Amino acid sequence: MKKHRSILFLIFLTLAQKTIAQLPIIPYPNKVLQGKGFYTVTTSATKEAVIVIDTSAGSVVTSPEGYYLTVTPKQIKVVAKTKVGAFYAMQTLLQLEAASKKIPVITIEDAPAFGYRGLMLDVGRHFMPIGFIKQLLDVMAMQKMNNLHLHLTEDQGWRIEIKKYPKLTSVGSVRGGTLIGKYPGSGNTNAAYGGFYTQAQLKELVAYAAAKHINIIPEIEMPGHASAAIAAYPELSCFPNEPTQLTKNMYATATENKIKTVGGKIVQETWGVFDDVFAPSEYTFNFIENVLDEVMDIFPSSYIHIGGDECPKTAWKRSSYCQNLMKEKGIANEHALQSYFIQRVEKYVNSKGRKIIGWDEILEGGLAPNATVMSWQGEEGGITAAKEHHDVIMTPQGSCYLNFYQSSDPRDSIAFGGFLPLEAVYSYNPVPAALTAEEATYIKGVQGNLWTEYIANKDLASFMLFPRAMAIAENGWTKTKTGFDHFTNRVTKWQPILKQKGLHFSDHLYNVQITSKPIAGGINVSIGGISKAHKIVYNTNGKLPSVNDQIYTGPITITGDANLQAGVIVNNKITDVASAAFSINKATGAKLISLVHVPKAPYNKSGNTGFINGILANDARFSDGEWLAWEGKSIDATLDLGAATKITQIATRFINSRGSWIHLPTSVEVLGSEDGKTFTRIGLQQNFDTSKEGNLTVSFSIPSTSIRYIQLIAHPVAIIPAGFAGAGNPSWLFMDELIIK
Repeated sequence: MKKHRSILFLIFLTLAQKTIAQLPIIPYPNKVLQGKGFYTVTTSATKEAVIVIDTSAGSVVTSPEGYYLTVTPKQIKVVAKTKVGAFYAMQTLLQLEAASKKIPVITIEDAPAFGYRGLMLDVGRHFMPIGFIKQLLDVMAMQKMNNLHLHLTEDQGWRIEIKKYPKLTSVGSVRGGTLIGKYPGSGNTNAAYGGFYTQAQLKELVAYAAAKHINIIPEIEMPGHASAAIAAYPELSCFPNEPTQLTKNMYATATENKIKTVGGKIVQETWGVFDDVFAPSEYTFNFIENVLDEVMDIFPSSYIHIGGDECPKTAWKRSSYCQNLMKEKGIANEHALQSYFIQRVEKYVNSKGRKIIGWDEILEGGLAPNATVMSWQGEEGGITAAKEHHDVIMTPQGSCYLNFYQSSDPRDSIAFGGFLPLEAVYSYNPVPAALTAEEATYIKGVQGNLWTEYIANKDLASFMLFPRAMAIAENGWTKTKTGFDHFTNRVTKWQPILKQKGLHFSDHLYNVQITSKPIAGGINVSIGGISKAHKIVYNTNGKLPSVNDQIYTGPITITGDANLQAGVIVNNKITDVASAAFSINKATGAKLISLVHVPKAPYNKSGNTGFINGILANDARFSDGEWLAWEGKSIDATLDLGAATKITQIATRFINSRGSWIHLPTSVEVLGSEDGKTFTRIGLQQNFDTSKEGNLTVSFSIPSTSIRYIQLIAHPVAIIPAGFAGAGNPSWLFMDELIIK
């Protein structure tokens, strides 16, 4: 009997693969068998549906979220173990119905890969209306996502009504202005900005989500990112009598806008990390417990998110109270003090029958016993937690941060930074390869995060979410994915559904990549990154590409300065525009003799020789693949020009974007050699003006001389100093093309 079942299963899978392209469903079901014919929908898909909730031990469905769906020309039948499974079966049917009024004869056996499939929406930086959140929940339900994480409190605004502490909303929900443009900005709006949700609104939202089998997880940020709460109740600070200390290049317009302030503390008006954090005092813990009591009354979620990320220890180090507390409790250092803080909160949350989630910084100083970790700084935190047998939600910024740029199209609005095209999200596997099979069981799911520093309204939020949130949904549900082309074909069929629901979406589906290979007198440029099923058009005149431009068929030869523009034809329109400016010079294609420290992912996409490939980096976007980056390390590269070469100038560019932890080098020097052994300094620059953000060209005029070997050394700001975002962490050093004339 088992042998027959195995043969049938193999036939089943073979047939499923043959019909895979015919179902426009996201996330894609795990087992599909399509037959001949259709069930014709007359009024609704449920008219002649039979739904069976089968909880017997011998049920064909074993997963509580799974379902077994059969469609014949005359009937639709659903078998599920729970109402949740039946609900998900109906979402599959609704998607099929949206694509066509004829539902194909089909059998689907389906269940999720992970129990946690979520999105995070930051409403602290920019407030989002309840109506938009409901629209988001509608789509999440159709795509079988089951957790919405609401980031409710921040330095820039407190968004939840707490009746015991009314100043949290009367003071903490409103900031005096908002940064204009990319950090550090060109000024401040000088206009009050605020908003918050009443408890009644949130309870209604929770009920709305629950009807769609979605849990809402509230996040109350602590002990850092607490400026809004401290502005309302300064006693929460280690230094309640000190006015808010603004970091470099910050603005404060609260006073002139007559925003309510308490003791000189303000709600922050720009982005970053701030030193004024919660004091680990009894007053603070009493405040947190009272706040959490009201939060837990609103949200029945078994998980309560307590943040725990990016908490500077500066205030704790200079606080006599904190230092005395550490001595009294035998706490070794400030990292251990954060662990003490988190563990006290966890004990209280556990006493109410709930569990805490925190960002991976809660690992610092020792992890709270029952905590679940959200791994955002990479996979390392998740790996560490899983090896310690703690539950983990994977949400690494390099794969799951939906506030990063999703294209290289210069017409898109500014984003936080980074580059995360759709394919990079889709290709993410939430289970790190470093884990054993037993350790992998602690990976409970995956989450996409939308931070809203540069997302001021719901339309832009929607544009940044979709379609990348669909890839998150598929990563969380589908055990064996069907391939990126198959996925994008389904995405295009989903676009009318999003439009019908009033949601904006990006049409950036593909990551057009421009690469180069040195040849005599220039470079060969290749355009790729997508499958052969799609046509790429291009021009070299610097204008946006059109459907009438030349179709790319193979490498293009570039021998001088040029500006290439390329795009993909989708539905007779151009999308995913990519561009590259070229500077062919004496460094282009030179031999890289040594590179002491290699660039760090994800800012190494053009490889170790990316700074001599002839392609200039984008002026505005340091995530374009041509900016190379080093974290806390020097740039030390030596080139062989092949023969003694007359040189008059050496130049390159660096980025100063301190809000993104990117600092200029402390010094840059170039050295020359005739034999590759003895090097002589031929240029040194240092003491750069760091007050101006943006790109800095460092250029050396060289007395006309013949040199074969060139060494470039750029020394970093090793550790970010106090008063800047990321203080205490290694800085990033970004460099563009090296140009030798």
